[in-house]
Amino acid sequence: MVSKIISALLLIACLFFISSTNAINLPGNYTLPKDSSDNLCFIARFDLVLNVEYVKSDGKKNISIIPLNNETFQFYDGTYALTKTHTLTITMLDNLTTITLEFFLNEKNQTSLTRVYGSVTVDNNTKYFPNSSIHARGPRPFVANESLFNADRAHSYRCNTRTKIDNFKTDGNGNVTIKSIDIENLRIQPFVDNMSTFHDYGVEEVCTMDRFTSSNLIPIIVGVCLAVLVIVVLVAYLIGRRRNRNGYQSV
Repeated sequence: MVSKIISALLLIACLFFISSTNAINLPGNYTLPKDSSDNLCFIARFDLVLNVEYVKSDGKKNISIIPLNNETFQFYDGTYALTKTHTLTITMLDNLTTITLEFFLNEKNQTSLTRVYGSVTVDNNTKYFPNSSIHARGPRPFVANESLFNADRAHSYRCNTRTKIDNFKTDGNGNVTIKSIDIENLRIQPFVDNMSTFHDYGVEEVCTMDRFTSSNLIPIIVGVCLAVLVIVVLVAYLIGRRRNRNGYQSV
C-alpha cells in the first residue's frame, strides 16, 4: 500500500516537472537586446489584451478576447539598431499572432509610440476562434498609426490606466476586425543609452489619467458633494418646518 502511494506521488511529481519545463513563462520585462541585462537599448513591462471580432459559420459575429499571458505568449524580439526607430514584436498563439509596437525618436529628442501593426491568424482549431467562418480564416494583417506614451528621451513613461487602441485598419474583408488592443500597467523606456550600464527606469512621466486617479481631487469632489447634499437637506427641512408653523398660526 505504501509503495503504491509513493509511486503515485512520484508520478505526480514527474508530470508536474514535465509540464513546468514545457510551460512558457511571460517575461517580467521586455528588454532589448534580449541577451543583455546591463547595456540595454529598450525596456518595457505591460499587460495587453487583443480583441478580435470575426464572423462565425452561421453568419453571426463573435468577439475573441486574447490576453497576453503564459498560455498565449510564445516569444518576443525587436529592432533597436536604428537611431530613430525601435520596435518590440510579441508573438502569441503558437506563432499565429504577432503584435509590433513601433517607437520613434523625433527631432526634439522625444519618444512616442507611433505605430502598432501585426497579423492575427483566425484558426478554427484554436479555442479563441470557435466555429469561425471559412471566409474569416487565415492570416489577417492590421495596422494603426498612433501618438502615444510621449516622453523625453532618458525618461520613462508610466500609465497604469488602460489605454485602448482601436483605430485599426484590418485586411479581413469585413469577416475579421481588430476591435482594439488594450494596454495597461505600463512602464516603458525606448532609446535607452546603451553606452552606460542600465540600473533602473528613468524619471517617470505619468499619463493624465494616472495623475487624476492618484491625486486628492476625487476625495475632495466627494466631500464637496456630500456637504452640498447636507445643506440641501437642511434647507428643505427648515423650509418645511416654517410652512408647518405658518399653517398652525392661520388656524
